[in-house]
Amino acid sequence: MIRKTAQVLILVLIAAACGPGKPPENLDAHIRQVETSLIPPVRIEGDSIWTIEERMKHYGVPGVSIAVIQDNKISWSKAYGIMDKESKEPVTTQTLFQAGSISKPVSAFGALKFAAMGKISADENINTYLKSWQLPENEFTKGSKVTLKHLLSHTGGVTVHGFLGYSPDLPVPTLVQILNGETPANSPPIRIDKLPGADFRYSGGGYCIMQQMLIDIDGKPFPQIMQEQVLGPLGMTSSTYDQPLSKEKLPLAATGYLPDGAMTKGKRHTYPEMAAAGLWTTAEDLARFAIEIQLASKGESNKVLSREQVNEMLTPYISKEVGLGIFVDVLKSDVYFGHGGWDEGFSSAMTAHRDKGYGVVVLTNSNHPPFIDELIRAVALTYEWSDFMPVYKPMTMDPETIQRVAGRYKYDSDGVSEVVAKGDKLFYQYTGMKPMEMFKVSDSTFARSERTAFIQFKANPVDGQLHLVFRSDLADSVKYEH
Repeated sequence: MIRKTAQVLILVLIAAACGPGKPPENLDAHIRQVETSLIPPVRIEGDSIWTIEERMKHYGVPGVSIAVIQDNKISWSKAYGIMDKESKEPVTTQTLFQAGSISKPVSAFGALKFAAMGKISADENINTYLKSWQLPENEFTKGSKVTLKHLLSHTGGVTVHGFLGYSPDLPVPTLVQILNGETPANSPPIRIDKLPGADFRYSGGGYCIMQQMLIDIDGKPFPQIMQEQVLGPLGMTSSTYDQPLSKEKLPLAATGYLPDGAMTKGKRHTYPEMAAAGLWTTAEDLARFAIEIQLASKGESNKVLSREQVNEMLTPYISKEVGLGIFVDVLKSDVYFGHGGWDEGFSSAMTAHRDKGYGVVVLTNSNHPPFIDELIRAVALTYEWSDFMPVYKPMTMDPETIQRVAGRYKYDSDGVSEVVAKGDKLFYQYTGMKPMEMFKVSDSTFARSERTAFIQFKANPVDGQLHLVFRSDLADSVKYEH
């Protein structure tokens, strides 16, 4: 039987147990430490640390732009690589990237500004404000109407997860055609097929509804609305929701590259689904947006929204991880907010601490989110972000443990995985995939550098047969003693 006695899971803060230690004293040293401290999803004491150049080559990332936030200010920004493989033109901090779904929290700012001005009630039926198009009523909307809060928090039961965009050789549909799923739209109709307010389901379609609603209320093009209400007031001077880009800004735009390294058809796609995926921006501009959220949350700024409105935005709505337009991650007593983005050939991420004044924005012209995550963790390591990522110290495994847990396990209705013993080490392997080393971090818990889910082995009380169980919440259940 597996022993039930719990040993203390050895957790140490990321900066205390791995890498160079406390943040260096000068900015150049900060930057160099970030550039040489990329790490895997789960940090095991003694693991390798990579450089940004090594990981860009490993994944095939052509270009990167990063902006680091410290003390509610942009501490530094820097660009790496090239914006186009043919021209070899280097990325600069002024290079424009498609932000993908990070367009959503920025556009949510605009929608909530309309609510703050009294142009809309965030709790009212959205059909009250729609003129050019109406959300079709059905059995799901009879008892519960869809509101702006539902749209922003992905809880309205709205269909259509995301969008492919349109290469330059394709006709671009109107927003109403997209909402109806009519030719030449390449996405299905945006409808309600679940009870509004019941639960979370990610929907870019909901942001298209919101986009049409703002246009109908203000009578202006969406890019103009966002420029007047959000981008201009926040000093996001390089950013625009124009789709496609103007001739003036086009020379600044990076070329997108797909996961296999192929160029996005036509270099970049047009996204008429602007509120959901249409923002062109820089890392510095998105950092300004994150800083405004931080400052407004503390009552130190109100360039667009008040303290109360921003904190409502950061408060989980129905789903514990999603506020109004933004994702919220509570790690013990620390609150982080952010969003990721993916357009064809572009990936991005923004994450920041609500209260402690730090954060980071990473933009790339390729579809490799794991690289972005590694770079964010390098920033967290360098600046000692509170409770962002613990480090696990591996425990010695006795031969009895190794022999007991090695074997084949069923992990879903069809798949089989295997725990393989090699000397004094254990490896976890999905069928047909590369083995991942397992590290024992408590009496019955194992971690892998490549995956955030922990592995536990549970004995069936009837026959004693071991079952493999994945857990994602172990770090939260273990108290770290500072």
